[in-house]
Amino acid sequence: MKRCLLGLVLCVCLGSCGAKEESNIGDNNSAILGTWKITSIKVSSASLTQRPPTGEAISISFLEDGAFNGSTPNNTFNGLYGFEGTNTLTIIEFGATEAEDTTYGQAFFNAVEAATVSELESTQFGYSFESQDLILVFGDSGEMVLEK
Repeated sequence: MKRCLLGLVLCVCLGSCGAKEESNIGDNNSAILGTWKITSIKVSSASLTQRPPTGEAISISFLEDGAFNGSTPNNTFNGLYGFEGTNTLTIIEFGATEAEDTTYGQAFFNAVEAATVSELESTQFGYSFESQDLILVFGDSGEMVLEK
């Protein structure tokens, strides 16, 4: 994983950095498109699931061109994503501002870090849908639940 600090912005390049890669969104993966709000986070090493405190929200938007963007209570983030097979979401590139975040906001960044597979040099989430929720799984029993 290559990291570069640019002012207050953290750029994490996973896999190949540089030119924007083509998105491989097929019919099976198009349900992920749109804006989602994270309703709970359980980081692999944590025993408790965190839910958003009153007034705090984390959202993420997956765009059709393979880009994503979002915000935590105190930061913004963006990058590129793609799919491997039908149930794996891969973060190709991830960048975020670096303001001190709330406990809930930090839980999100901890989840992204826990989903990083060092030998593959990428961040990967297994995903599925339950009812209207998007479930992202990672690491050793980590999970984020998102709703539209």
